Amino acid sequence: MQLSKNFSLRELTRSQTAIRKGIKNEPDQEQLMNLVALTVKILQPCRDKFGSISINSGLRVLDLNRAIGSGDGSSHIKGEAADFEAVVSNAELADWIMLNRCFDQLILEYPGKDPRDGWVHCSYNRMGNRMQVLTAVKEKGKTVYKKGLLHG
Repeated sequence: MQLSKNFSLRELTRSQTAIRKGIKNEPDQEQLMNLVALTVKILQPCRDKFGSISINSGLRVLDLNRAIGSGDGSSHIKGEAADFEAVVSNAELADWIMLNRCFDQLILEYPGKDPRDGWVHCSYNRMGNRMQVLTAVKEKGKTVYKKGLLHG
């Protein structure tokens, strides 16, 4: 099933953890509508701009989300978020989204010395978007979220 011109449902639900643990990572109707909005409003424009976009994580049903140790409040559970990378640096990808797209939350995750370190997390909420911009970094072994995009 195609969610947009270049994104399939499989691309947004594929998970090695789900396969290994026998978890059905399939969207209900609400999650499917959210995935369509996410691909149309965020992912497809990124692919149109930068070419190849690699999805690291899209929909994660609650059991899968818990299996990877993520919190129950994650937008991934609702089908509103994806973690992804492009052929450009993650900082450049995040900057472009911040300046050109409406989004709920944009996180530059774990930028490092290498521009390819980490990934971009972006969510889109059909009911309204906060335009929250953060950078996730490790400090003393814990993830800390800082306001704005802090390039490695």
